[in-house]
Order: sequence, then structure tokens, then C-alpha cells
Amino acid sequence: MNRRWARVPVAALGLILAAGCATTTEGGRSRSAPSVRAGEFGTPDCFWNSPALNFETLDSRNLIVFASGRRDAYHVQVGLSSAGLRMSSQLGFVSGGSRICGYAGDALLLSEGFSSRSERLPIIGVYRLDDAALAGLRSRFGRAPPAEKIEPQPGPGPAIQTEPEGESADDGTAKQQP
Repeated sequence: MNRRWARVPVAALGLILAAGCATTTEGGRSRSAPSVRAGEFGTPDCFWNSPALNFETLDSRNLIVFASGRRDAYHVQVGLSSAGLRMSSQLGFVSGGSRICGYAGDALLLSEGFSSRSERLPIIGVYRLDDAALAGLRSRFGRAPPAEKIEPQPGPGPAIQTEPEGESADDGTAKQQP
């Protein structure tokens, strides 16, 4: 077989796969899911593994974990995409130590409803988020909280001058009508 023709099926397969990965909107424009590079939001850090962690799912590979109540926020990225992550109401963490850092062996466990089965997703990154990074990450995934509505405050208002400058009825220079 000619080498040139042997490459055609491989190239066609690549185009078919690329077209299948793209999504379109009503207008026909392509739209892709938001993506986050490692460390784009926050700084690498660890949090204590605790059964009382709150979380917010961003997509099938990203979530925000709140340690110490809702005071400390961490962006957690997993290595495998999982539809179960979007629908999970409970999760757990597995680590070689007592902290979750994204090191080899750290994993996220998702329970599947009432069954005893669980899905294990390797953690590839943990990043501590300050308020600005948390807002930016939520915004990237379309999860930004609604803007606060600012009500106008009553005040003295602008000063209104009723007499032209330089003319005053009190200085005696005002013209009187006959």
C-alpha cells in the first residue's frame, strides 16, 4: 500500500474526533467548556482531611472545597473527568497522610447514591484561594454570585444657588423697581 494513502484514514479519524469534541450553540458558533490551568487561581497548598468539609462543584474535574467552615477555600482539580462529581452530594478524600495536597496517592472518593460502590479520582492539584481568586474561579465557570444591588443613600444633595454671583439683596446695590 502506498504510504501517502495509509495516512488518510488516520487524518480523517483525527478530524472526526476533533469535530465530535466541539460543541455548538444555537447560533452555530463553537463553544467549549471552561478550562483552568494548574495554579491559575490560587497558590499550591494543602488542607486537613476532615469528614466535615463543604464543597461546591464547578464541573466534572474542578471543585471548591471549604475547610474550617466556609473561611478557607481551596480549588481541587482531579485527573479524570467524572459525571458523578457534578451530581455528588457527598465526597471523601484519601491520602497517605492527614492532609490533602495533590501528591501522588491523594484521591477524591465519590459515593454513588445508596450503593456501596464509590468512584476514585486522582487529585492533581490543590490551590488555596483568597477572595479575589475565589471570585475569579467562580466567574470562569459561570458561578459568580449576583452583584450586590447598591441603593442610593439620601444626602444633602448639591447646593443650589438662587441668586447670580455678585448680586445680593443684602448689600444695598440691588436695583429697586419704581
